[in-house]
Amino acid sequence: MKAAVCTQIGKIEIRDVPKPVPGPGEVLVRVRSVGVCGSDVDGYRGHHPMIRPPIVLGHECSGVIAEVGPGVDAARVGRAVSVEPFFTCDKCPFCLEGTYNFCSDLKIIGHQVPGAFAEYVLIPAKFAHSMPEGVSFEEAAILEPCSGALHAVRRCNIQSGDFVVIIGCGTMGSFAIQHCRNLSAEVLVIEPVEFKRRAARDLGAAHAVDPRRDAPESVVRKLTGGKMADVVIEAVGERPTLTQTVGLVKNGGRIMLIGWTGNDTDPFDLTNTTFKELTVLGTLGFCRDFPISMKLLAQGKVNVKRIITHRFDLEHVRDAVELLESGRDNVWKAVVNIV
Repeated sequence: MKAAVCTQIGKIEIRDVPKPVPGPGEVLVRVRSVGVCGSDVDGYRGHHPMIRPPIVLGHECSGVIAEVGPGVDAARVGRAVSVEPFFTCDKCPFCLEGTYNFCSDLKIIGHQVPGAFAEYVLIPAKFAHSMPEGVSFEEAAILEPCSGALHAVRRCNIQSGDFVVIIGCGTMGSFAIQHCRNLSAEVLVIEPVEFKRRAARDLGAAHAVDPRRDAPESVVRKLTGGKMADVVIEAVGERPTLTQTVGLVKNGGRIMLIGWTGNDTDPFDLTNTTFKELTVLGTLGFCRDFPISMKLLAQGKVNVKRIITHRFDLEHVRDAVELLESGRDNVWKAVVNIV
């Protein structure tokens, strides 16, 4: 099969590689669409702690089951699926208690095992989720970040009427907006890029602030009568935005850190975290969130098409990754379609 192989840092080549053979409990998926993620950029540039070349990148994908391994119902061949990109051991304490995203031997396609920038990708059958009618392969591929944002928002325990600040309207931020809207929260987005602020409003944000023009803390204070936000979701992963979170949240509020810098330590206001009795949350992937995301998409409660701005084919994976890295041409979410 053909695959876009990251052969070394800063280099991707289209190569002929062996087509995988599904083992017990596995399926081989003929890839149709792949979302390009910031982690693909980090892996390409050698900045991701889990990714080491040579590797086929790509973990947001959809396709059609082409082959099944022993123990998998042969009737699944030909079914369109969205791929949850995990390999789990199914026997460690976390897998046994159902929190498989904490698996002691967790592997992610495009990270530790070959990914989806290829004609075929191998995945456990339990993580190949059947697509409902009316959902496109592009939409189904982007269910991966949609599910990651859902997992994060569910951890925040948001209630109807809560005031939620989301820092950053990238892919994760755009889905966090929609999940919070579905919970009837009032959402304020902090985003410096104008077209993303417009999109944030289209996706359900009540307010969109340009931090270069207006002081977000002052805006939140005014809108909440001085109380500040019930929840702040950081979806950027930069030191300045991490530092900003504590000043935006109310006493007793919650901070969710979706973004991460990759640093061992970052500046954070621990004194006011204590004095304000804050709860600071992290998030790791998803766990039983994919089926819910699929249902939300099928019901029209999540808009994926709004954030897809660029499309590429397999031969131009490197161009897609480098475009996302550059931020040129108003790129938001790029997809690679493999026919």
